[in-house]
Amino acid sequence: LMGGVQSSDFIRKLLTTDLPFVIAGSHARPLLVNSVMADYRYGVEQVVVHLAATGRKHIGLVSGPESTNTSREKYLGYRLGLALHGLDYSDENVYPGDFSPEAGQLATRELLSRSPTLDAIIYADEYAAMGGLRALKLAGRRAPDDVAVVGFHDYSVARFTDPPLTSVKFDMTQMGVIAARRLVVMLTEKTENAWLTLIPTSLVIRETT
Repeated sequence: LMGGVQSSDFIRKLLTTDLPFVIAGSHARPLLVNSVMADYRYGVEQVVVHLAATGRKHIGLVSGPESTNTSREKYLGYRLGLALHGLDYSDENVYPGDFSPEAGQLATRELLSRSPTLDAIIYADEYAAMGGLRALKLAGRRAPDDVAVVGFHDYSVARFTDPPLTSVKFDMTQMGVIAARRLVVMLTEKTENAWLTLIPTSLVIRETT
């Protein structure tokens, strides 16, 4: 199962059957379900560490849909990163959205209106960050001089934005391989332990920071 697209009610129904399954890309906590996902929380924490090291003090977050576990993990990483560096948190600096350029542009406009002093914005997805770059340009704000910008997933498009986008990277192929191997074990052996496996993330620094 691909994480983020299955409801908790659907997963609960699956748990009442004998059908083995693994969630790839998210988790289903507090349900005990085999899951493989990127370490989203640490990934965003890495971003805050980097931004703080470059002197950014007012950092915003354009999150994904509030209903998804992946968005929650990224939000928790953001809160932790701010706390570790003594940076202020404000609800005004967080805007939930989706992963489209249109949503990223709208969210960025709203954040700048709420908090004109923002000097960095983290986006939960690369395409939302693309919309954010456009919103900044239309507002007469430059990246990274005025506002640093960071995306997530490091899709190939990140290298071709203007300027090229700093992003959090993880190995999606590795995620799929681990999920498949775990499913094979579940099909061939009796196992009652549910595993949550985290794929490491790394920060790819480009010109937007």
